Amino acid sequence: MIAYVLVKLDWQAVYTSFRTIDLHWLVAAFGVYLFNYVLRTARFRILLNLDEIPFQQLFGVTNLYGMYQNLMPAKSGELSYPILLKSRLNVPLPTSTATLITARFFDFATVALFLPPVLVTYWDQIHPWVRTGALLFVGGVFLSGIGLIWIIRNPARTKQIQPINTSSHPLVIRLWNALVQLIGSMRAIDQRRGYWRLWLLTIAIWFCVLTYFYFILLSLGESLSYLHIMVISIIMVPMTLLPIQGFANLGTHEIGWAAAFTLFGYSKAAALNIAVSSHIIWLFFVLLLGALGLLLLRDKPSNKYA
Repeated sequence: MIAYVLVKLDWQAVYTSFRTIDLHWLVAAFGVYLFNYVLRTARFRILLNLDEIPFQQLFGVTNLYGMYQNLMPAKSGELSYPILLKSRLNVPLPTSTATLITARFFDFATVALFLPPVLVTYWDQIHPWVRTGALLFVGGVFLSGIGLIWIIRNPARTKQIQPINTSSHPLVIRLWNALVQLIGSMRAIDQRRGYWRLWLLTIAIWFCVLTYFYFILLSLGESLSYLHIMVISIIMVPMTLLPIQGFANLGTHEIGWAAAFTLFGYSKAAALNIAVSSHIIWLFFVLLLGALGLLLLRDKPSNKYA
């Protein structure tokens, strides 16, 4: 994919896009991008239910997690969130993992709610394999939600999931006991019933995502409507779930965005130029986010939140 981009890309067009970039829209885009992580931090704070953790510290962890998530290949950056919470704020791994799973489920469920009307509206214009992937995504989110509720809220099932302490291999025992603790943490989240706040925050987060991409395109001189950005972003989400991307999502971002932009009459060359230019800006935002996270967490890790 990277080779295809390098061969097909009009580098002069990319240079022209950056030479004429509108800094006002660019600054506005970064402001919305940063506010998006403020909302993500507030959502994690609700899920963790640890009021004694300073917002600044959790914001720093969320920023670093956002950087690792976007830079590391094959979705391995997701592991950084529980690791950072454990090392920086001494939050148990099962607790942090449960909050991450819940947050990601709300992300996927929100996109799954918007996908069906988008598919119906643009059915004939969307490539069959994209339609198939989107439908599988919606079905997978629906079934996952039912499965999680069935496990967490069914006392008969949860009683069967008990810690083991037998002659089994130590690794098996540790993994099983970790699963038991994870289920317990997710049950605690479910019992707090703060779902309406999580839904509102998640919807706001996704509107921020749409808005900063919209502002990035405006800074590059493009005139797509906000509705078009919504369609492109929603279609792209199921594609980004495949754990095939490399460092900083190079290649897969360009191919996916270029394919999405051609839905609205853009030539392949113009769509690829937009995809590469927006990716460079987005990568700059990611690095700034990580730098801010490091700055906020410059103090030594604390153990007082255990």
